[in-house]
Amino acid sequence: MNAGFFRRLFSTTIDMMFVFTIIYLSFILFGRPFLQAKIENYDEINASYVEIMSVYNENLSEIQKEYEVSRELAGSDEELKAQALEIYLEKTAVLKDQNLIDTAPYNGPLGIYFTSVIYYYLFLFLVLMTVYTLAFKGRTIGRRTMRVKLAGPVNAMSIFLHDIAFKYLIVIVLVPINVLFAIMLLMFMALIDTGLIGATRNKITIRDMITKITVEKTEYKY
Repeated sequence: MNAGFFRRLFSTTIDMMFVFTIIYLSFILFGRPFLQAKIENYDEINASYVEIMSVYNENLSEIQKEYEVSRELAGSDEELKAQALEIYLEKTAVLKDQNLIDTAPYNGPLGIYFTSVIYYYLFLFLVLMTVYTLAFKGRTIGRRTMRVKLAGPVNAMSIFLHDIAFKYLIVIVLVPINVLFAIMLLMFMALIDTGLIGATRNKITIRDMITKITVEKTEYKY
């Protein structure tokens, strides 16, 4: 009997958590120092940016408190409340404009760093998930835990297409092009999978149909 949506979801979640844990540890040990070293004077730039944002948040909090006090003092006087709101909006606008000026010199190098971090995670996720899935021949920790298995013409190519290409690769490739499209595609794929597994008798997704692989329940460990 083919596995239902939640078994497949939880098995995928377990595998993703396992791979992301490895990536996170590699990032702490190697990735972060390497990427920060690529940005000249990263420590000074980051420290200055953090300090600027800390002062900005403190000033914003003070303006918020002043506005709340002004509203309380205004009581039921709507005119005074409107004046307090106008002053609040003017002060926050000035503060935000100044913050944009203050942080402008740091946005470039920090933007490069954080973009590199995202690509680091995405690239390693794709590589490690591919190696992990193929090394286990589709019998991943997540599937073993949830007691599901791949059935059909299971081989390296079909596993790659089923578990990597049609599941992660298409979305990851879209991220550098347009993050919004990538997120929309991910949500659309999840919606289609949910609908097909829940509505079809055989509980198969589009990638199951293309690769002729099904995900079946098994009551034994393998």
